[in-house]
Amino acid sequence: MKIFILLLVSLIICGSALADAQLRIKDLTGAVSTISSNGQKARIENRTMPGFAIIDYANSQFMMVDTQRKQVMSMSLESGRVSGADATLDVSLDDKGGGPKIAGYATRKYEFTANGEACGTVYASRQLMSNGEIRAMFESMRGMQQMAGGVAGSMRGLLPPCQRANLQLADAMGSSGVPMRIIDAGGKVISEVLSVDTDKNIDGSHYQLPAGMPIVSMDEQMNQAAGQMQEMMKNMPDMNQMMEQMQQGGGQMTEEMQQQMEKLQQMLQQMQQQ
Repeated sequence: MKIFILLLVSLIICGSALADAQLRIKDLTGAVSTISSNGQKARIENRTMPGFAIIDYANSQFMMVDTQRKQVMSMSLESGRVSGADATLDVSLDDKGGGPKIAGYATRKYEFTANGEACGTVYASRQLMSNGEIRAMFESMRGMQQMAGGVAGSMRGLLPPCQRANLQLADAMGSSGVPMRIIDAGGKVISEVLSVDTDKNIDGSHYQLPAGMPIVSMDEQMNQAAGQMQEMMKNMPDMNQMMEQMQQGGGQMTEEMQQQMEKLQQMLQQMQQQ
């Protein structure tokens, strides 16, 4: 009897440890992403992607499988990664109490602001944060946000406060819960979790890279992009100074200001091309 009980307990523990989790999330455009996680790796699929992405938690590695080019683009989540802290940005969450059930989970409502500006609403589930696979998934998303912020570097200063706050929303949320629905200040739903399954049984091959595809490291290119953006920032016209000059000139732009604006437009075009 004791042996039977021990075996039963072992099966329960192993069964819960081996269970995969899967989220379906809809974004602002209506596209739905499916994210699967086994606690060690995650796979992201979306109809707009020419393949799929794999995140290796242990190695902090993000790998984009491009089935059209037949190659895997690999980059470290630590490459260009920075802390979500921004000395010029004050992001705060205001707990507004219980929210609606989303995908079957109770939520709490948070209003978030950046430098005093209302940026939107987040409905988050604390219950989901207790699931190991979901928590690992959330932490990897936090790493991706930090990597994006690191690549943007000082160029983040050109973005409006709320857009900059979005780059560190995962940091701001911390242990408050997994974001289930994010709404911007204008009332548009930026993202929403459509379904949650924490008891999936997915074969391990689902998280493997296709055999025979060459792996191309993107770390050097990411670092170069970050360096180029920082260099652009040094040569960026002083927007505050330009605004003061316009006010002093009765709202009229001088020839020098027009040249600076043309320079700014050229820099923004270069950023878009990169």
